Parts: sequence; C-alpha cells; structure tokens
Amino acid sequence: MKSITTILAVILTVFIIGCSKSDKQNTEQKSGDDKTLQTSGSDKSVEIHTSGMTCTGCESTVKSKVKKVEGVKDVMADFKTNTVKASYDPGKTNPDAIKEAITAAGYKVESVK
Repeated sequence: MKSITTILAVILTVFIIGCSKSDKQNTEQKSGDDKTLQTSGSDKSVEIHTSGMTCTGCESTVKSKVKKVEGVKDVMADFKTNTVKASYDPGKTNPDAIKEAITAAGYKVESVK
C-alpha cells in the first residue's frame, strides 16, 4: 500500500510540474504575441490612453469591441498601462470610431496619440 501511495505521489508531482511549465510557456507566448501591432501598406495606427481596465478580461472586452469596427486591422490592449493600440485602414475608419468602441465597452478614453 505504501508503494502505491508513493507511485501516485510521484505521478501527481510530475503532472503538476508539467502543467506549470506548459502554463508558463503559454503565458510567455501570449505576451510575445501582443508586443507588435500588425500594420500594412497604407494602414495607420493610433494609441489611446484609457482608464478603467483592471484585468486581462478588460483587455479582451476592449479588443473584441474595437475589432468589430470596420477597417480595424489589429488591436492590442494593456490593462497595466491602460493603453489600447490599433491599426486601421484610414479609408474605412478613424480614431474617433475606435474611441467610440472603447467607450461603448464601458471604459473612459483619456487621450489619443
């Protein structure tokens, strides 16, 4: 009985260590993916400072709303710095439409660069 308990403890430990390494790799990959805003040819980009984002869920909400704006190509949101960066086709949309999407998501726009 003692050997079965020891074997189960070893298996559980290996499983836990394996999961934590996988989570760390996923986190590193995610943060690496969000560092570069994708733009092409005639696209423009805007950086909007907001207030009210407190977690990654807030980031997801903002990104989801802004991505729905026609002409938006890519969006990055960072709750730690309260910034939203977006690339867009200037023939289809503008920074005001992106600001409206952020406001509609429930966050305040502080400034636009």
